[in-house]
Amino acid sequence: MSKLLYVEPTDEITDLVDRIRRSEGDRDLVFVVPADGRALRSSLDLQLLLQYTRGFQKRVSIVSGDAQVQALAIRAGFPTFTTLSQLEQGVSLRSAPTAAAVAAGTALVAAPPEAPPAPSPNTGLARRTPSQLVARPAEPSGQGRWSSWWHSPRGRNWMIGSGAAVFAIGVLAVLFLLPSATILVGVRSHRINDSVTIQGTLSGQSSGVLDVIPTEALLTPAATQTFSVSPSGTQVLPPTPATGSLYLCYSGGGKNGPPLYLTFSGNTAPEFQDQSASTTLGFTTTSAGQGGTYTVQPCQGGQGPSPQTSTPALPVQADTNSLGTQGNVGSGQQWFWAPGNQVASACLSLTPQTPSCPGFAGSVTISLANPSPMAGGQDSKTQQVFTSSDISSAQQQQQTIDSNLTSQVEKTLKTMAGHNVIAQDSSGNGIQLTVTNPTLPTVGQAGQTQTLTVSVTAAASAYSPSTARAAVLQDLKSKVPTDGELLAHPNLGTIVVVAAGPGGTLTLSSNAVGYWAPRVDLAPYRTRVTFMNPGSARTYLLAQLPGASSVTIHQSPFSLPWLPLLSGRIQIERVSLRA
Repeated sequence: MSKLLYVEPTDEITDLVDRIRRSEGDRDLVFVVPADGRALRSSLDLQLLLQYTRGFQKRVSIVSGDAQVQALAIRAGFPTFTTLSQLEQGVSLRSAPTAAAVAAGTALVAAPPEAPPAPSPNTGLARRTPSQLVARPAEPSGQGRWSSWWHSPRGRNWMIGSGAAVFAIGVLAVLFLLPSATILVGVRSHRINDSVTIQGTLSGQSSGVLDVIPTEALLTPAATQTFSVSPSGTQVLPPTPATGSLYLCYSGGGKNGPPLYLTFSGNTAPEFQDQSASTTLGFTTTSAGQGGTYTVQPCQGGQGPSPQTSTPALPVQADTNSLGTQGNVGSGQQWFWAPGNQVASACLSLTPQTPSCPGFAGSVTISLANPSPMAGGQDSKTQQVFTSSDISSAQQQQQTIDSNLTSQVEKTLKTMAGHNVIAQDSSGNGIQLTVTNPTLPTVGQAGQTQTLTVSVTAAASAYSPSTARAAVLQDLKSKVPTDGELLAHPNLGTIVVVAAGPGGTLTLSSNAVGYWAPRVDLAPYRTRVTFMNPGSARTYLLAQLPGASSVTIHQSPFSLPWLPLLSGRIQIERVSLRA
């Protein structure tokens, strides 16, 4: 049942819109408009009312006896009635009544019209306030005009034409731009076996020379380390006797006057022992005095021996057995010796030719004196010496340091090489280690604690593997005839170090295998075979490329009776056909 909404004379269009918003539970609304009312007397009012009605999905009818309101309502599409009784009867006006008819109280009445279609919802309009509805113009929005044009025959025709054009462009793109082709030109190739020997030399001496590469001479700084060795043994040194010359004279025995002759014979020198001293002091002849004959004059006036009383001077050394550790003997000292108490190797005689020892024993006393001091004597002493365990410990320390320093310089050598490779042959030659070890003490050697230093350096030659492989490749290319070219991806073999040493000198070798084929320039033919029939392209390429033995064409993603229109979609590659 329709809800009647009576419009006050002072109501505006915004009041009517607000009443529609508040009638939430009623779908059918009837506005009863007074003859002297302000609302619904302009097209704008009716357009706003219509839009808001659709936005809230309402069915609105107009009841008014005013011809102006009736005319505007009918043109806006509202069911319009002159009175409430006609509303109850369902008889609406089909056209605007004339003023005379209205005055007579009659109206043009037609058959009940068909119910108007349910207005489409306009949720955007429903969210607007009545003041916003009044402020907007009555003309349709841009979206509304576009929607109206879209559903018009002209719009539909335009869309159909545009879709067909896009489809046609897509088909052309698929047929002419999307396809690609790969053309494989088979060229018969020939095998090359090459045993390459490469010499390495210092940089600057190998530029542009075949089979010669630059190398780098590496020399590490000296790595050093010290260690100590101390003697743990002791040794007693015997005393060293003092040496000098003695002069002799004799006294006593009743034989004063004539000279006597003192003769030494045999290898055992006699010992001249002092008979008067509380401590026995003795001397023995040196080897120079053995077997000699010495003239002994009488002592004169109580004076001791002198160069005049003994010819020549007797070379002697102090007897360490008697002297103990006394050592040197000062000058101007005098001793006495009785030959009769000595060994038979010393004899006194009146003549030098026929010595006669008997008769003088115990009757003659020999005086001895040293005008010059005796020197060179040393007392017995104890000194430190190195034992076998000391030397063994020193050797172990040295070996450990040698090993550590060797590892250190080898690491330094690799760091210096960087990306290059240190050359070492199969025997391990190539790295030269210089180990400088100190001289160790010997067993029994006297000495003090010694600080010894070990020094190690390393030298080698380094080369670049990529440079070596490039040299092998260049050598392989040199074996290709002038009208041919080496095919891609040859087997360059394994680089082997034949000989290596320090200073940048080395020898490398490799067994390379490759294939060469007649030189063919395929690049210009990409543009020449565009849009050509595949069979014709095959015939054309075989005719234009004398070195080609076969031509195979692959198309993607599907085969067409022509090659791609764009040269960029065509790839021409050479395929080796090995002999």
